[in-house]
Amino acid sequence: MDPRLPKQWTASGFVLHPERKVLLIHHRKLGVWLYPGGHIESTESPDDAVLREISEETGIQARILGLLDTPLADPEADVHVLHTPYRVLCERINDPKGHHYHIDLIYLCVALETNCIANGEVHAARFFSQEELADLKLFPNFRVLLRRVFEDEEIWRAMDKLKEQVAA
Repeated sequence: MDPRLPKQWTASGFVLHPERKVLLIHHRKLGVWLYPGGHIESTESPDDAVLREISEETGIQARILGLLDTPLADPEADVHVLHTPYRVLCERINDPKGHHYHIDLIYLCVALETNCIANGEVHAARFFSQEELADLKLFPNFRVLLRRVFEDEEIWRAMDKLKEQVAA
């Protein structure tokens, strides 16, 4: 990692579908399939940013998967507990306007609906099963991450449990 380059905070989300599918977007500028995500604005938390980016890029409303360590919250001192990311990556971005890094907080999320609406930033958005990934253009490390998500039974059990709670 080049310590001279600026770092920018981003939040991205693996959005899970009950039929063992993951929401991916075709990024117009990069020409690859990725999870929805983007920069964290100075006035929002990473939790808020990932849900906003998912909604803006796909029209999907989602909920972050994972427990909150709520005993650490202190409303009187204005201390709030945020979700722990699934993974954190520092990715070099070779932008013609200036090279920099994205420190990407990657969350696991559950889709509360399944109708995608791509916008001008993305070429397409849809849910994919593990079998459908073989022919997609993906970054190599992203393919590894996707495989891990699909193969982790704990993730899918937690997703099912959260969907049951939302439906109740």
